[in-house]
Amino acid sequence: MLIIPTKTFFNLAMKKQERIIAAAVDEFSQRRFEEAKLSNIIKASIIPRGSFYQYFQNKKDLYLYVFKIIKSKKLEYLKDLLTNEQEIPFLDLFKLLYAQGIKFSIDHPEYVEIFRLFISGKGQLYRELMGDGLKLTHQHYVTYIEIDKEKGFIRPEIDSNILANLVINLTTNIAIEEFSSEEINYDELLKKIDSLINIFKKGVE
Repeated sequence: MLIIPTKTFFNLAMKKQERIIAAAVDEFSQRRFEEAKLSNIIKASIIPRGSFYQYFQNKKDLYLYVFKIIKSKKLEYLKDLLTNEQEIPFLDLFKLLYAQGIKFSIDHPEYVEIFRLFISGKGQLYRELMGDGLKLTHQHYVTYIEIDKEKGFIRPEIDSNILANLVINLTTNIAIEEFSSEEINYDELLKKIDSLINIFKKGVE
């Protein structure tokens, strides 16, 4: 569960809140969580060290809040599609969502760096942040797949759980591969996703 800042933080002037978060994003985009230095964030925020602990319990609390902000901003890119998700076949919806996700990554390279560093070490924090999210994504995908079965878009004998897992695992691997490079290639990523969806739609035999 993500921890939010204290009420004291939200009572700060918006510019001061933004300065603290910007300093955190800058530090977390340059170093993995374990190596990130709270002293750098405090210095860049121009606040006393004691004041920081009036806003957040610790570095982890701040890191989790940054992830919450990233998730919220990414949702802004996806919300128009998610309001009509049941009107679009699952695989087509997935492609549109993924394309918007790529655009989000291109618009916010600092968030990509945070995520790239985050996935480079799959420790307790990774499981804590990704575990519930992946389960929720899996549940949504299974729901969409079941709807497509009823509409005749997907064969009824297809195992919904297996298909959902395949889509999540394969696309996650593609994303990790691309995030590991210095520059995200929108067209190349979309081409890979197109190929993947084509295999799902037509099979291999």
